[in-house]
Amino acid sequence: MSRIAAIVPAFDEARSIEDVVLGLRHLDEAPAVFVVDDGSSDETAEIAARAGATVLRLPFNCGIGAAVQTGLLAALEGEFTKFIRLDGDAQHDPEGVAVLLTALDDGADFVLGSRHLEREGYQTTRSRRLGIRWFSMLVERLCGLHVTDPTSGFWAANRDAAKVLASDTASDYPEVDSLVHLWRAGLSVREVPVRMRARASGESSIGGLVSVYYMIKVSVALIAARLALRDREAG
Repeated sequence: MSRIAAIVPAFDEARSIEDVVLGLRHLDEAPAVFVVDDGSSDETAEIAARAGATVLRLPFNCGIGAAVQTGLLAALEGEFTKFIRLDGDAQHDPEGVAVLLTALDDGADFVLGSRHLEREGYQTTRSRRLGIRWFSMLVERLCGLHVTDPTSGFWAANRDAAKVLASDTASDYPEVDSLVHLWRAGLSVREVPVRMRARASGESSIGGLVSVYYMIKVSVALIAARLALRDREAG
């Protein structure tokens, strides 16, 4: 039995989920794949199950953070020691999993895959790059963590980090929030270069006015968390 669990949140990804699951299952160090169907209206769950994934179905769309938590909680019931997370839209190349796991084996608690360290592959839109730079600056100022791609959803975690993320993560837009929780828990965060691809199908959940809401919401949450921690330390 594999000691690695792959968590794949998916919402209406019927056109890409089979490739994602099969790509993971064909790796040399193949993980057990948990696809969390976040209230899809298409055949995402059925296709993922046929491809060999364990499928967890949420009754309605709960948000990507809640979907990831659901997958982690289910996987933590097993004897897995490593946990990887990638999207169901085929943006994250399963071949990059080995790079994440190597850094985990070298002693990191949490390893973030960054498209910006070597700037190879798909680099996302200009507006999102500006948002990424803003969050990079904010995370470094508030937590002292230097990361180039804080919104990346392509990561690996050991069991300690997985427990932190399973117990306390924002239900929507959890990526930056997760870094803060890991930092507060005293766990080490490392970043490694990975290649990402353009979405195989569908549209991003972050765009237009939603992206503005996302930046404001996450920024306020980060600042509030830092102030609350400072007050506890002072008390």
